[in-house]
Amino acid sequence: MCWIKRPSRNILLWIICLLWISCATDDAIPINPNEQVDLGEEYDYMLFTRSSSSSNGFVTGFDSFPPPTVDAPATASTIAYPAISGGVSFQNFVVNQQKLFGGSGYQKVSLSEDLSPKDGSILETFGGGSTIVFLNENKGYYTDFNTVNIQIFDPESYTRIGEIDMSEAPINPENGANYFNDLYIRGNRMYACLYTGRTFPPFIYESEIGAIVCVIDLETDTYVRSINMPDTKYPGQAFMRFKSNVIDENGDIYLPTQGGLGLEASGESTPAKILRIPAGSDDFDEYEFIPQLKIEGAARETIVNAGFLYAGGGIGYTNVLMEEPEADADLVNRPLMRWAKLNLYEKTAELVEGMPANAGLTTGMAYHYNGKVQLVVYNVDEQINAIYETDPSTNVAKKKIDVVAGGVIYGFYEVLEPIR
Repeated sequence: MCWIKRPSRNILLWIICLLWISCATDDAIPINPNEQVDLGEEYDYMLFTRSSSSSNGFVTGFDSFPPPTVDAPATASTIAYPAISGGVSFQNFVVNQQKLFGGSGYQKVSLSEDLSPKDGSILETFGGGSTIVFLNENKGYYTDFNTVNIQIFDPESYTRIGEIDMSEAPINPENGANYFNDLYIRGNRMYACLYTGRTFPPFIYESEIGAIVCVIDLETDTYVRSINMPDTKYPGQAFMRFKSNVIDENGDIYLPTQGGLGLEASGESTPAKILRIPAGSDDFDEYEFIPQLKIEGAARETIVNAGFLYAGGGIGYTNVLMEEPEADADLVNRPLMRWAKLNLYEKTAELVEGMPANAGLTTGMAYHYNGKVQLVVYNVDEQINAIYETDPSTNVAKKKIDVVAGGVIYGFYEVLEPIR
């Protein structure tokens, strides 16, 4: 491995290669984080873990919030699967971003009466996919990299029921890849984040007009228009393993972008940013926030935005890079990042106290259950593979769940309890 004084131009390749290999989902189901919904139901939990060197792993069921220490293989309600990806929870199931026994598709995972996981129906894809979202109990959407059209499905029967014609979307036919890597829903609109650029390997976002987002009318399931933001790359967050809530109480969308890191032909680095699509508008406004630049001592040459969760009251969370990588794989293997608490309204950021450094393997997994925020940390140097919990009203986190065996945390999900 070649060590260099400045970040390699292959850094972004390593980040995205990791995401592709894991096939971990980026759901993007915008909800009001302060909305209190009494469903008259209790909740169960599912923990996804997998090897750091292969897709083999485990799914473990719990009838309440998991205990402080989890040994997944030794837990009675654990089942091993060859292809763990993690995904997004909806009602009483979780969507694994690929088939649990290998291959492309979106597979349901639910819990049996004895809390053991059971693998269910599959939405087949022909080119793989990166995101699945739910409009309601009767309709959802997902991407298939084999087509630019967005697929429509019925969550109850878990079957494909149609697609949205995206032939008018501003794809670049000269690029080897054009597909939507992230979907966000707000009211009767869906915002589809376009990846346009080179195919694997390596992924290089190539767009002369910057980040591109397509607007879709969900009342008619038709393409409306596209919007773009210059000097911005990679809109959305592909392959996330949690509900990446991005909408505040006012209805404003805070859209994370991944930047360019100098891989484009110009060689100029484009920093990761958070943009805004205000309520009542289908276009970006002038809002721009780069959290890493607000953290004293953070890296200044490589600007990475790993994960994003809106938790209410203007507060969000993301990982920021604290130390410049010296080699290609550093952002994947070394704990160079830290979780930061953001004030999106004031454009301020501060490191969450009580948390160690974080490696790119977790890709910013964050959850919002029981009024608290759960943040995943993987730190091979300190042998930490855990979920830390914080209250958005404070800036201090404590270790909540320590996973001592079973592999790296690949998803943590709250699901409705089945009738027992």
